[in-house]
Amino acid sequence: MDDIVISGARVVDPETGTDEIVYVGIRDAVISSISRNSLSGAYEIDGRSLVLAPGFIDIHTHEDMGTDSLRLPEQTSLCGLRTGNTLLVGGNCGYSNYPVDAYLRAVERANLPVTTMTLVGSSMLRHRVGLDNYEKATLAQIARMRELAVDALDQGAVGVSFGVQYTPGTTFNEMSALASAAGERNKFFAVHIRYDTPNRALEAVEEVIAAAQITGTPLEIAHFPANVYGRNNIQKAGELIMEANRNGADISADAYPFDTWATSIKSAVFDNGFEDFNFRITDLEILSGEMAGEYCTETLFEKLRHSDQDTQVACHNAIPSTDIESAYRLPFVCVGSDSIISVENGHVMGHPRSAASPARFLQEFIRGKKLLSLNEGIKKLTLIPAQRLRLE
Repeated sequence: MDDIVISGARVVDPETGTDEIVYVGIRDAVISSISRNSLSGAYEIDGRSLVLAPGFIDIHTHEDMGTDSLRLPEQTSLCGLRTGNTLLVGGNCGYSNYPVDAYLRAVERANLPVTTMTLVGSSMLRHRVGLDNYEKATLAQIARMRELAVDALDQGAVGVSFGVQYTPGTTFNEMSALASAAGERNKFFAVHIRYDTPNRALEAVEEVIAAAQITGTPLEIAHFPANVYGRNNIQKAGELIMEANRNGADISADAYPFDTWATSIKSAVFDNGFEDFNFRITDLEILSGEMAGEYCTETLFEKLRHSDQDTQVACHNAIPSTDIESAYRLPFVCVGSDSIISVENGHVMGHPRSAASPARFLQEFIRGKKLLSLNEGIKKLTLIPAQRLRLE
């Protein structure tokens, strides 16, 4: 007899193509039997009218961007778990905890309700060798960053991440050197690309494709439609990536199902003003500090931009909804939340994508707009990120 039986659920498994009503038995925390006939177990879960799928994988989180020593992992984990995520990957966009082994030991001690993995962020490596966001690394500094990246990868990091738009000083040579360190260890690199304006997005996509091709390292492009929007850029970039994959590259991307960015007001994102964005200053909602909940004016933006303390903002209307749909239609795009949670005056705060990305994706794009079949939708939540992480 099994420990647990899940009875009569519609089982959707994109790896095998399964989509049928079956009974699933679990023994010693492992699936032990799958049957079209009834099974008996010590504990039974009635799965009738429900869908049973593999646990969702959120390949793009910022679990490590909080305020305490573990950077709010419990709150982030619970937000993810309530919407189906059983594995979170932090350390994205160039920002991570360091050293990695100490961080992973702390996560293990925290006994979180989900599995947590991390990338090592290039911004942290740049900081370690004395570089600011705008400085270009010397050959010696690149060599030292590569040594630090190798140590982090050997300690358990699943890859190297870059936030090139946040660190404009990052050169192609720096990116390639660190990416190759990941590739040599059968791991991947993830990139928030250099430009997110329609007139330069394809240039930025071509840069990371070239790095993937030259190094032979698998690539994950971060929050794809948030950077590659307008001017039919999603379709054009999709063609470039699929052509590269046909020629031997291994490139995937993630996308969150919201049209609103979140970033910091002092970041390099705003260095060139708002002329080329899909939004305006007045679309910026303040997420942290005394002004939380208010929207920016030009005067308030300049005041916060030049303040000693940074401020988190949500950039509404940043991504055309049609571009989000176009991205999800591409076979190499999975769902990632880009979640960031913080604490303000004792209150846990963040973008809705931190707590609801899989739910919104399934409700709006799968059940509502029927953009894809349920099997294809669950593939974007499970199999595609699992393959990127090389999970069995």
